[in-house]
Amino acid sequence: SLGDDRLAEESFRRALQLNSRDADTMQNLGWYLCQRKRFDEAHTQFEQALAVPRYRDSARTHLTQGICYFQAGQLEPAERSLVRASELDPGSASAAFTLADVLYRRNEYERARFYVRKVNGVSEVATAQSLWLAARIEHRLGQTRVRQELGQQLRRRFPGSREATAFERGQFDE
Repeated sequence: SLGDDRLAEESFRRALQLNSRDADTMQNLGWYLCQRKRFDEAHTQFEQALAVPRYRDSARTHLTQGICYFQAGQLEPAERSLVRASELDPGSASAAFTLADVLYRRNEYERARFYVRKVNGVSEVATAQSLWLAARIEHRLGQTRVRQELGQQLRRRFPGSREATAFERGQFDE
């Protein structure tokens, strides 16, 4: 967070020298590497974390790995990781939203609809991004009425958002 990448990476590596079985540190190092677009190294860390026996936070690591694959443009492995994250933590809005986005980009609109509805079905969890994704999915499925209802929600709940503006402009395919 302080912008000293060299020291941050050294600290992660030192922590792993002190405890080579610390799956949380592996997961955090993987996320750090992913943010720096060092995707192969990141996935190595995620896989090592997941291989640690009795690791309690594998849902988080699968989610993080899925997001990292998604950022790398690798939609198939992203889907696998995110499905696993959803299985391990069915209430995870992050896993459901990201999985819906991956499925949307893979043109699997019905499946994407299922996952984005899990997010938008809980008012406190729905975001401008999740409502916008749902509207784009319904647009692709030709569901004009549902798309309009989602647009109304988006304008009402997030009136100044980039997503509400895109909806107003009809920029569903951009």
